[in-house]
Amino acid sequence: MSENQYTKEEKEIQDLIRTMKDYLDKEYQNGKKLRNFHPKMHGLLKGTLSIAEDLPEELRQGLFKEARSYEAWIRLSNAPPKIKSDKPASGRGLAIKVMGVEGETIESDPMGVPTQNFLLTTSPILSAWNISLYAKAIKAVLFGLWEQVKFAINPSHWRSIYLTFKYSKKHDNLLSQTYFSGGAFKFGPNLYVKFVLTPLEPNLGYTLNEEKGDDFLKSQLIKDCETRPHGFTLNVQIHKNDQDQPLENTSIAWKAPLIPVATLHIPQQSFDCEGRIEMGETLEFSPWMGLKDHEPVGGINRARRRVYKELAAYRKES
Repeated sequence: MSENQYTKEEKEIQDLIRTMKDYLDKEYQNGKKLRNFHPKMHGLLKGTLSIAEDLPEELRQGLFKEARSYEAWIRLSNAPPKIKSDKPASGRGLAIKVMGVEGETIESDPMGVPTQNFLLTTSPILSAWNISLYAKAIKAVLFGLWEQVKFAINPSHWRSIYLTFKYSKKHDNLLSQTYFSGGAFKFGPNLYVKFVLTPLEPNLGYTLNEEKGDDFLKSQLIKDCETRPHGFTLNVQIHKNDQDQPLENTSIAWKAPLIPVATLHIPQQSFDCEGRIEMGETLEFSPWMGLKDHEPVGGINRARRRVYKELAAYRKES
């Protein structure tokens, strides 16, 4: 990256952080500031991530270098910045914090132990594929109709808008969705990958004997977790070329097979209690909290590093 490119990117990231702080100040004038995105938490679940035993040699890297199990925390949420009903089409998030990982980490976790974080959503892409577009899209999302109109009338933004609506869907059950990492990551010294979390039971749906309410996804999750265990498979897609698996352009879904590397086990549990809710609101997640073997790559990930860290600190000040 040239000096001019670095200066331009730095300014765009600073503008983005300023925009998001302005939103928090406006939205939470009295009381605790929530996350800019994913503020509506459905639940914080206790789980275990078990690394597969039969991985090929090239995939025995970092967290996946040996078959073993790690304790993990799993936070499920709605993606939009405002807390609204679960019924409309939207994006959902699933963030995993793998505890007690071994190896050199990029950023320390406030929990005080080394962790590997995976931040995933129900969209296979990030519709804003560079920092400049990302900053403009965030402003439109956060600051209402007039900013949305200004964003929408620019033809260079139309593809981003189309993709946002394309991958925004209605969901009946959070445990039956596929979740994607969005950005790309290093996987040891020679590979780049994206992570994809696929459900063990993709046919799970809505089973409550009542009409769907505004918080029905949480109600369904409570019932499912109190009834029996559940789980997901963690897969990787391997980068082979920039046409089919672009590293910088996050708006293109990768064309690559899914290779299973681990299983996320969710035991039967009750999680809707004050302590677990408080913990879920307090935990910080970032793709940069993890091993150097799995370093995030690309401009959007570089922006996320600064944004997540500074906004988490800003919320703590409130």
